[in-house]
Amino acid sequence: MQKHYLIGGGVFYPNRQVLGDQLAEKLTQFKDTDSIIFCLKQSSLLSCIELAAHLHAYIYILEYQEIQDPFDITRVLGAITRTGDFVLNPEISRGEYEYIAMDFMSVIEERKRDAFSAMNARADANPAFDKNAFNNRNILLFADILHTQFQIQVALNILKSYKPALITGVCGNITTEISDKFNIETDGVTYMDILPNTFFEDDHYFDQPDSFSDEDKIRMANNISLYWA
Repeated sequence: MQKHYLIGGGVFYPNRQVLGDQLAEKLTQFKDTDSIIFCLKQSSLLSCIELAAHLHAYIYILEYQEIQDPFDITRVLGAITRTGDFVLNPEISRGEYEYIAMDFMSVIEERKRDAFSAMNARADANPAFDKNAFNNRNILLFADILHTQFQIQVALNILKSYKPALITGVCGNITTEISDKFNIETDGVTYMDILPNTFFEDDHYFDQPDSFSDEDKIRMANNISLYWA
């Protein structure tokens, strides 16, 4: 069995499939439980597919359109989901958002409309998924590398309309902040390593690039039961 290895800035892996294999060894309690892996980042899909194949789980792919902050163009203000909901970046307080909106409300509303149009112009990554399946099932919020709370917040916004049996976090490498977020907002988190304060881009933690196109990975995720081991 291939093992991960350490180099200064955190755990590195041969490829994303290996990470999925290693996480599956930590999550055997979810095998054959009709769990749903809620993939927080499309860049994490290959690890997600490998994990789902081991656990005999289904996959839901998070989709959203970011909205830039008109007050500070270096950060994201929030996101629009496919249903048109606005989700505020959890790193921005409600009070700060209201302060920004005092001067930029018309800009924000226009950007929300543009984001919703852009979202609906894209093909649905989960065309046959019935969200009622979230009810009474274990939901695994998954990313291979995660160092912002944003995707967790968007996913929780979607799940608030349903009643899962359990929501837990599953990641390869995460920051302490993300671990704390999972422990506060969900039933806990399973991870391979805590990232230091200085970290790299996601792909840096994998020796080999993904061997499938984005379209192929989405197609495999949508038909995951064909790949159950």
